Amino acid sequence: MNKNTNIFIQNITWDRIWITFYIEGLSSDAQVFLQCVSDDISFELKKVSSNEFKLNITNPGNCRMLPAGIYELYVKSIQGKTKLSLNTDINASRFNRQFVYYHSERAYRVQFSAKNGLRIKASDIQLPGIGFKRRITSLIRRSRHNLAKAVLRTIYKTEYLLFHRKGCADIHKLKNPRILLMSDQSEEMGSNMAALKRALIRRGYNPEEALRAVTTRHYSIIHWIKTLKKIAEADFIFLDDHSQTTDWLTIKGAIITQLWHAGAGFKSTGYSRFGMPASPAPKSGHRQYTYGIAGSKNIRHFFSEVWGINDEMVLPTGMPRLDEYLNEDYIKETKEKLLNNYPILCKPNANDNKTRVRKENIILFAPTYRGENKRHAYYPYDMLDMDKLYQLCQDTDSFIIYKMHPFVEEPVPIPEQYQDRMLDLTRYPNINDLFYITDLLITDYSSNIYEFSLMKKPMLFYAYDIAEYAKERGFHRDYRENVPGKIVETFDEMITAIREKDFEYDRVETYLKNNFEYIDTHACDRIIDYIILGGPYA
Repeated sequence: MNKNTNIFIQNITWDRIWITFYIEGLSSDAQVFLQCVSDDISFELKKVSSNEFKLNITNPGNCRMLPAGIYELYVKSIQGKTKLSLNTDINASRFNRQFVYYHSERAYRVQFSAKNGLRIKASDIQLPGIGFKRRITSLIRRSRHNLAKAVLRTIYKTEYLLFHRKGCADIHKLKNPRILLMSDQSEEMGSNMAALKRALIRRGYNPEEALRAVTTRHYSIIHWIKTLKKIAEADFIFLDDHSQTTDWLTIKGAIITQLWHAGAGFKSTGYSRFGMPASPAPKSGHRQYTYGIAGSKNIRHFFSEVWGINDEMVLPTGMPRLDEYLNEDYIKETKEKLLNNYPILCKPNANDNKTRVRKENIILFAPTYRGENKRHAYYPYDMLDMDKLYQLCQDTDSFIIYKMHPFVEEPVPIPEQYQDRMLDLTRYPNINDLFYITDLLITDYSSNIYEFSLMKKPMLFYAYDIAEYAKERGFHRDYRENVPGKIVETFDEMITAIREKDFEYDRVETYLKNNFEYIDTHACDRIIDYIILGGPYA
């Protein structure tokens, strides 16, 4: 081994789940590896620049957590292999981190030591200090749940042996593949999955469905037996969000694809916020994905980070729902339906259905929710001054549509006397339809900006809690640098920006270039051709 003392670690930084090592004295061909001291496990670090190398502890390249063990860093180049040490002026222990998960009962710990070169210890531990009563309660809860899951696993394994087709070496050559569209989040099909379903039927497939809301509803054992049979039979499974079932059930014999709805939002979710409230455990259903989809090669690393899988497993096909969203016939039909169903959105005296014309200056207020998850979701309506908003509407001849996140149960508190210029359409099923009649979108950290950017209309970002949100929820990319519009942090700033039409609209084009590989109506065909038929991916 080459003992080159001119190569050393100058500094170490953390960004959520990423460790960055700043290394001095490297040659241009250098590679940096993390090597376990007790066996042959090693991982190559991601090169960011000539002296910056990154490691993702939730997926160092194996689609798993960095395995428990003690590791050392090595540089490999044409000069040989060099073990790295830390700058002697730095206290290694200050880089220690602990990621708490599973109801604050366990933690994944990363510890640094500078003895005999830099050493990194990864471990998964049971946290001390849990009270006796809580420990007993937790034990009873786990025992009950584990027993139920063990029974369901046995049912699944039996059904798999009985009903899963065998004998075809290449799943892509099956004449009538069994396709399952599955959700654990809702009994209604999400927009991506609904678009894919229409495309599958159009191309001669007959997909099955298993749509449940397991976080908010309980289902009978008969229901579970039927659902597990569908999973056991499936050759291809498409999910539209996190599936709690896949957290405890290992699915065999199927290609699993995640059709997550978020086109290109900012808020951290999944493994990008590991160790924060409501983050996944080290082993979760995300690890079972064969593929996920994204809108562009430029952003697929955000998706792979969320799911704890590798970049090449995320296919930049484009979002399935865009096939319908960009369809001219659908756009025309949807506009007509909206104006017919909500005449308040039409200009005065346009009473004939054939001549309805929408009002101008329609503002869509559509923020994301606050709270850890669906059960605790809310939006702080006290951050909206309805009197000032109504005055704004009068002064600018505007109309406001409110479309809160589906998780938010509390309706928008629109005073009765203001309902001539305000409308709550939170329960309208598809927010994308509303984009066609919207002149200005006001949001915050939501991924709804993805589709709206294709309208090439202005956006405003009411981020009153940006510092708190960044700390508690987190962003997986720089929010201020990447939003396609102006950020306002107070209600009065928002009102002023609307009055002055100060939206920083020029940022929209940059956003489009970074986030879309295709702008067309063929995303579903690309998914079917590649994932089901096994064809080449362009």
